[in-house]
Amino acid sequence: MSTELYLVYLATVVVLLAAPGPMTLMTLSTSVRFGHGRALFTVLGSNVAGLILMVLSATGIGALITAQPMLYDLLRYGGAAYLIWLGINAWRARKATPAAEGYQHQCRSRRALFRETLMVGLANPKGLLFFAALFPQFIQSGENLTEQFMILSLTFTAVDFVILNLVALGGCALANHLANPGAQKGFNRCCGLVFMSLGGMMLLY
Repeated sequence: MSTELYLVYLATVVVLLAAPGPMTLMTLSTSVRFGHGRALFTVLGSNVAGLILMVLSATGIGALITAQPMLYDLLRYGGAAYLIWLGINAWRARKATPAAEGYQHQCRSRRALFRETLMVGLANPKGLLFFAALFPQFIQSGENLTEQFMILSLTFTAVDFVILNLVALGGCALANHLANPGAQKGFNRCCGLVFMSLGGMMLLY
């Protein structure tokens, strides 16, 4: 892969991942409620989900899944239902006051946060279509395909890790302004509405 093509790919990935989405919201919400240390496991869940989808797409398994309407819809409906469930939980969440009580580490385990994000990432079959459409634009014929795939996938994962960590750090800063119970409740309900809206959009499109 030429340097010029790689830089174009890098810029494309940065723009795509900078756009807000379910993983961004999950990272922000986790950081505000539980701190950066716990949000890191949300970030890792997103990274692993992305890597799995990339491998499935590259091996052709993703094409088989998306070619089966029933299986594709089953994954899509499951992912939408899970996002809506997360939204309901966020809407009903009890207030957390980080400044007064410290981050509520005892409420959610690292494993649970990792698993939650991993499930959201894997339950969206559109991710398979996304990588199937993105990667071929930057694969050069005549060069080692495995090497190019590794470069593309590891770059995507690294950019995802950096951007979501920045979001997590922003969440920590935001938490300092949410010590007021009313502000915390408003934040939780905003997150809940966005999660439910994302779930509804997944059902429609």
